[in-house]
Amino acid sequence: MANLIGRRVGGWRKSRGLSQSALATRAGIPQAAVSSIELGRRDCSLRTVYRLALALDITPGTLLDADPPWSPLTRHEVDAVSRAIVSGRRDLPQAHRRLADACAGSVRPTLEACGAPGARRARLRGFRSLLAAEREFGLPTVKLVLGRIEKHIGGLPR
Repeated sequence: MANLIGRRVGGWRKSRGLSQSALATRAGIPQAAVSSIELGRRDCSLRTVYRLALALDITPGTLLDADPPWSPLTRHEVDAVSRAIVSGRRDLPQAHRRLADACAGSVRPTLEACGAPGARRARLRGFRSLLAAEREFGLPTVKLVLGRIEKHIGGLPR
């Protein structure tokens, strides 16, 4: 049972784009406890399950019963797409470029405000392109890309 809960905690954490440390901070538990839970080395009390669920923005029942959403892109691919959006690079595989174009259009005002090089390449696109990206890649992937863009913008020189 601890192994199953641990896999679900890890899966939900990854689908939310959180590190173990960030999840631990949000849940108010030590990072080592999150690691032990995910590895199945430690059982969870109901209180810990509740805290983890709140930190993941899901119900405790969902954490215990439902598998996390699946993303067709790896963490490194999501990172590459978001970096390409911020920098304006186009050296992505075609499928990833479609995702980048859809997401870039939705964050263009933010890219412009931060002076990101990618703002010049980002074309404002309608909501339909974002919906198409969501259908092709899944909402968790689109959310991960948008969250990573925010991280990369924070690293731009001012």
